[in-house]
Order: sequence, then C-alpha cells, then structure tokens
Amino acid sequence: MNPKMTHSIFVLLSIIVIFGTVQSAYAHGLGSVESDIQFFNQNYFKVKVETNPDVLHGDESEIGFKISTINHDEERIVSNIEYLIDIVNPETGESILSFNGYSPDESFNAKIIPKNEINFLGDKTTDDFWIGSSNKPLAIEAPLFTNGGLVQVDIKILSINSESLPRPPVFETLLTIGEYIPFEIDSDKKYDLMFATYFDKIDKFHYDENSQKLTADMPFNWDVEFIKKIPYVHAEYYIPKSMKVFHEHEIKMTVNSIPVLGTIDRSGDKEIVVHFLIPTKKLMKLYDEIPSDTQDKIIFGLESGKLRDIQKQNASLESGDKVIVLSTEEDWKFHLTLTPEGKINPNNEINLNLEFRDPITNIVIPQITYDLDIFLNGNQIESFRGVESYDGRDSLPVIFDSTGAVILRISNVNYFDTSGEFSFKVTEPKEPMIADKIIDIALNSSLPGCELNESCYLPYEQKLSVDEMVLWNNIDSAAHTVSSGNPSEGKSDYFDSGIIAPGDNFSQKFDTAGLFSYYCELHPWMLGVISVDDFTIPSWIKNNAGWWADGTIDDNSFVQGIQYLIENNILDVTSQTTETSQEKIPSWIKNNAGWWADGTIDDNSFITGIEWLVSNGVINIKND
Repeated sequence: MNPKMTHSIFVLLSIIVIFGTVQSAYAHGLGSVESDIQFFNQNYFKVKVETNPDVLHGDESEIGFKISTINHDEERIVSNIEYLIDIVNPETGESILSFNGYSPDESFNAKIIPKNEINFLGDKTTDDFWIGSSNKPLAIEAPLFTNGGLVQVDIKILSINSESLPRPPVFETLLTIGEYIPFEIDSDKKYDLMFATYFDKIDKFHYDENSQKLTADMPFNWDVEFIKKIPYVHAEYYIPKSMKVFHEHEIKMTVNSIPVLGTIDRSGDKEIVVHFLIPTKKLMKLYDEIPSDTQDKIIFGLESGKLRDIQKQNASLESGDKVIVLSTEEDWKFHLTLTPEGKINPNNEINLNLEFRDPITNIVIPQITYDLDIFLNGNQIESFRGVESYDGRDSLPVIFDSTGAVILRISNVNYFDTSGEFSFKVTEPKEPMIADKIIDIALNSSLPGCELNESCYLPYEQKLSVDEMVLWNNIDSAAHTVSSGNPSEGKSDYFDSGIIAPGDNFSQKFDTAGLFSYYCELHPWMLGVISVDDFTIPSWIKNNAGWWADGTIDDNSFVQGIQYLIENNILDVTSQTTETSQEKIPSWIKNNAGWWADGTIDDNSFITGIEWLVSNGVINIKND
C-alpha cells in the first residue's frame, strides 16, 4: 500500500449466476437474479436466488437468503422441494458450508449470521433436511459475507413434491461481495477519491506522481474456463474535479497496462466517474495480451493525458457547446459559449461567455483589454471598445431582433494587432420534439435494485411500429446512456446516445422491424427492450372502412375486419372473437374510418379509434 494513501472498506453484495460449469450466462444484479432455464421432470425450470439487504455496510447482524424454483412453463414458484446447497470458495474449490435444505412453501428461506463457527438453528424433516420456511427461516451461523470476494453456491434439486429426481440438476451460482472503497491521495494536496468494484475486493491502490498514473489491484483468476463464466467485470473510479491532473486532462484507461475503452462521465458538478466495463469477449482477448507477471490480478489503471483543450466534435454554439478559436497571430486561444443553451432566438437575451487562454499552457490569462464587434446578416449591430476583463473571463448580454447569421469578432487584445472570429445562427424557436413513444430513465436507477422488477427504464419493453420514434427522458439525478446491445456482448452499432445528462433526452427512430435490446454503459444492470413490429393492414379492410362509413355495409360486416386485426396481432387485445353490442357506435368513429379510407389519417390513428371501441365495451370481445 502506498504510504501516502489510506482507505476504509464498505461492503456491497452483488450476484452473478451461471448455469453449468463453462456456459456463460448474463445475470447480474444486487440481491436478486434468475438462472438459465433447464429441462427436467417434464418441465422447464429456473432457480432464483435472493439476498436481503442487498447492500452490506459491515455491521449487519443477519443477511436474508432465499432460493426459489420456478416452473417456467406455468410461470409459478414450486413448493415442497429438497435441495443440496453447497457454498464453496471458487478459487480453492474448498467447501465453506454444505447442507440439505427443504422448502415446505414457495421458497427456501434462511438467515445467515456472520460468525467464525458454523451452527444451524432450526427444525429438520424426518429425512434430515433443514427446514427453511417463510414463517420460520433457518438460522445459519457461518463465516460468510464478512469481507469482499467471490462465494460460489451450488444448488442441486433432489426432489419435487416428495418425488426424487433420478438425475438431480445442478445450478452453479456466484455471489460477489463488492466494495465501495474511499481512499486518499496525497499529491500537491490531499484528495478524497472513491473506488467501486462490483466483482472482488481490492488489494491495494497506488498513485505515481511522476507518471500521474493511478492504479487499483484486484485479485483475479485469468483461467479461461473461469473467464467463460463471467458476463463482465465492472468497476468505477470517483475522482473529485478539484484534482486537475484528471479534470483538466484527458484520461487514459488501462487494464494490466493494456489500453482499453471505457466511459468517462464528466457531467457531474463535483466529480468524474470513470467506468470500466469489460465483457467476456474482451477478457478473453486480454488473456492473450496481459504480462505474465500480472496473471493473478486485474490492475485498473488511469493515466493523465494531454490538456483537454480540444472542443467537442461537431461542437455547436447554438446547442451550448464550447467553441475554441486560435487568434490570427496564434498568441491567444479564445473560448466562447452561449447561454441559455438552445435558445439562440430573436428577442431573447443571450450571454456571450468568453475566456482568454494562453495557447501553450491553456491557462486563463487575467488583466485583458479587448474590442468586440457583432454583425447580424452582414450589418454591424454592436461595437464595444476597450472592454476590460480582470480575470480573463467575460460575459456580455446581447439581444438579436431577427434571425440570421452572426459574426462575432474579437480584436486588439491588450492593444496588439491580433483577432479571432466566431459564427453562429439566430433561429426561430424549435417546435417541441414529438415522439411516438416516451421512455423514462427512472429516478435512482443509477443505484442497483431497479433491475429486480425491470424498472430501470420505464417501460422496460416498449412496442413500436416501423418508422416510429422513441424519446428517452433522463429524470434521474445521474448521467446515463442508452446503448444498443447488452453488457456481456458490448455495444452494437444500431444506436448509442452517449452520455445523457440529468434533465436531457435522446431520441431514436426505428425504421426496421425486430427486437432491440439496450442498456446503460455507466450502470450495466439497467436493461431495456424495443420491440418493433412491421405490419400492414390489407386493402380490403380499408375498403370495408370506407363502405361502412358511407353506410354501404353494416356494423357486423365491419367487425369482421376488426377480427382479422386481432388475429394478426395488429389490434392490441387479448381475446379472440368479437361482436357488436347494442350500444351505438359513435359517429366520430365512422368519420375516422372514412378519413382513413381516403388517406386523411394514418393507420395508427384508425387503430386507436378501434381500440377505444373495445376498451369502452362498444364492441364486445369474447374468449373462444
């Protein structure tokens, strides 16, 4: 341990489940996870493991532990099950705790009391199985959940409803004790940092002032068969923005000294969050590249790079981005931002926010005098002479009375013949973005737990038609991403929002049918699905609608077309047969049908009207 660094440990419980011995399975969540599905006893089953609480602070007197077996075909939890439960050290293969358990009701319930010695406190069946019910959980004293690291739990189902299984299935699970570790760096001054690992404990931190490199060492088994079990390794650094060596410089990320890509979130007011998310495929690739002397650990490295003086690609002043211009004599760098963001409109007061920086050191230079001229559509509308800025920064308000192209010219800086120009446009306010569907990035989804009930993105699954647009609203207080793909495979190329700051949004139009999974790169427990259907309504239904609107055919004939829509899953109802009720169909529905038939309204508007008839009981739906 670096003598200049101190740290204390808080414990966080995370779960990764794998079925079999080498088959990888993605299932990562705090406190609850479901295994893969296995066929036995003439049905498909899966096992769910839960712990409570899901976050450990090191002072818990007991930890709830629950195992449920779920009949996947019938979507129900199975009771009256006998288990063999074996808790193992995955690194050594040594058993920590092994016992027979019986669940008389829906789940096997236990409470684990962290102790050095093993003791069971509870009742047994006549077959010598410890009983763990919801009303009376089995109490187990054992050396578990006392510190960080991996714990393997093998679950063998021996019998269901008193019938022994000839080939008892085994579900292998890995419990990961993660750590949130505050630590301190003593460089030019003391800085308080935080490291979060969702996989294993951290052995040591090290910061080299000369190379400006920060590392965290985590024990890791680089065995190929072990790697195949792991969906990904996730870790985070939390760095205060007062630490200029990282805040004002680019950050290079490494694993065992090999450069890797990650996500660097600078959107927070006080800290930078650096996310390492290494999926199985990347771990396998790193296995062939890492130095031989580091094959017993993962070293998460951060290194300070060049000064962050490169403006954002495709930077837009109108959108609030910073734009940097080098002066004509290359003796100044002028920085400009416009506020309020996205409101560069006529008759709005706009602030021109300027900085004067040294082109070599990038330091803001104080005691500045300069001239400023503003042109709108080629006509000079403002001229300021001898403007003084004592700290090298200035903010000047201006109002444009019409739309058009703006040129902003800075000159005569400190009475030297040097200048620079910026350009932007004044436009009419944009109409609010209209989306076909809206998904909320849920409040507090940056904390694990929302994955337990699929509530990280709301809704979890959004159904669309081809060419519809989705808008994701970040209503959380933390930054997020919306990235197509999944944490174990990584990003696909279909869509990627980049970082969505709190209060911001991202939209995506889907022009092809299919099922599109997505996740948050910053918080990989956050998952969502977009389901896009490609349906077309046959022309004969549109003809029917037109004839029904003008009275050529009766209501029952029109309902036959609705039945077709139901059978082909175009109309969103769960039943299968239709008939008209005695209630009169509103005239506006017939108007809709006529407008749809002649192309005045689109398919979705027509379908919405029909669904209204169903939901309001005007058309009755019967189950066959």
